[in-house]
Amino acid sequence: MTHELPAADLSARDSYRLMTDLVTPRPIAWVSTVDGEGRRNLAPFSYYQGVCSDPPTIVLGVGWLADGRPKHTLANVLETGELTINHVSEGVQDAMNASSAAYAREVSEWDACGIEAAPAVAVTPARVAAARGGFECRLTHAIPLGETRHGTPSSTLIIAEVVHVWLADGLLERDERGRLLAIDPAKLGAVGRLGGLSYTTTAGHFELPRPTTPSK
Repeated sequence: MTHELPAADLSARDSYRLMTDLVTPRPIAWVSTVDGEGRRNLAPFSYYQGVCSDPPTIVLGVGWLADGRPKHTLANVLETGELTINHVSEGVQDAMNASSAAYAREVSEWDACGIEAAPAVAVTPARVAAARGGFECRLTHAIPLGETRHGTPSSTLIIAEVVHVWLADGLLERDERGRLLAIDPAKLGAVGRLGGLSYTTTAGHFELPRPTTPSK
């Protein structure tokens, strides 16, 4: 038997459940941004993909908060036009997960989660020092999608051009003609997102509980 589910009949919750359960595995963008006052933010997103290589371009879907406010990442990108995407590899998944907690705007996930930063080269938002690679990006388009009861978008699609790439030592190799060779997946150790609390690696999957915001 096949279950037929017209999208128009689905609640927002059920639509989210089906999208995140079926569109898997998804890469994780661990996004670093700053606001106009220089306050730093770090948060993971899995509605993320590369969509063009000339120019190198990524897309990132960022949902709005239930009260109609933009998430800090989105607000910062719209204000400054810059973001740094850190690759999530085995070894940093716990820190990545911790940074997904709903911290207040004045709280830096970097400080709250004890995540070490490294300076970026082409943009202001810092890199995660332990990340094995990533992209420094500039915003090219922001496309609102859907509408909430507050009259705000359900999500905003960020399209950004990659202006600088970095890789950890040991990941970059070239052939005799100087062309880049494929990165060894075992060395990269990528972590991907599945449905629910599940994540995956090249060796299997695991679960991480949702973090809670520490009480004061």
